[in-house]
Amino acid sequence: MGPRDVVALAAEPRLTIASGPHVIEVAPSAGGRITRFATGFAGGLQDWLVPITLSGWPADTWPKGGSYPLVPFSNRVRDARFPAPDGERVELSTFPGMAHALHGFGQYAAWQVERHDADCIVMRYVHREDEHGWPWPFEAEQVIQANAEGARLSMRVLNRSARPMPVGMGFHPYFAAQEAEMDASIDWRHEGEIAVEPSGEAPARRHRREEEGYTRYLSGWSGRATLNFADGRTLSLDAGDTLDHVVVHCPAGAGYLCVEPVSHVSDGFNLDARGLRGTGVAVIAPGSEKAVSLVMATGVSRDERPAGAGA
Repeated sequence: MGPRDVVALAAEPRLTIASGPHVIEVAPSAGGRITRFATGFAGGLQDWLVPITLSGWPADTWPKGGSYPLVPFSNRVRDARFPAPDGERVELSTFPGMAHALHGFGQYAAWQVERHDADCIVMRYVHREDEHGWPWPFEAEQVIQANAEGARLSMRVLNRSARPMPVGMGFHPYFAAQEAEMDASIDWRHEGEIAVEPSGEAPARRHRREEEGYTRYLSGWSGRATLNFADGRTLSLDAGDTLDHVVVHCPAGAGYLCVEPVSHVSDGFNLDARGLRGTGVAVIAPGSEKAVSLVMATGVSRDERPAGAGA
């Protein structure tokens, strides 16, 4: 498959939703991504995600901030090739200079707004048959909600083809946190950010932002994590049992920490085809769907009043 055209994504207009002190900004035309998630406190505004202020960018060089959807796969597909469930060899297009297919198609596309309420946005992405080399037509729906806790993200994928479709999903947030704590049982060995096999080593429980950087692929994750921020505040993640893999990503010198709840490991399609167990890859029948969700709870303390609250 040849290289993909690099299209420009426009982050305007942005849509805003809110619940109490919690505010979420969304750029539907720029990959259906969240560009800001913040909470107002008496001392000012707390950004949980690194905010995106750019008005647009080329699709292959996105800003490292906010949160975007991973669909219909997460992370990398080695050499942009994998065998389909029926044995067909799938070859995906990639952007110029990119050897592996990366992060699906959702974050590179404009999403159609289906509904915009005061506290909720519903968006849809329609993928055509063979577009970018993916043989299966599908639809993806995102629901982004601001609620009393903070935010709830959900996404579902519907197979519109006449054949079984492999699928993976997840969320890619860039947190302004210093550290993440979580429990997982499996650490995957990887080469060049392509997972190879379980390492046999016990996964770390605490993941700090480090100057030298790292990427960790974990599975057997409880679906829960606590993010610790420099000011002592915390953010709790709850992905339930639908996303039992997680990527912790901290590039060298970066001002963010990614904790990415996902349904399968990096290069899961190829690893699954080789017979490795525990990859998390799902195959959905024609007309069926897969759904995932993530709750981000702010843990606003009872003695801390939101900005603008009465005495």
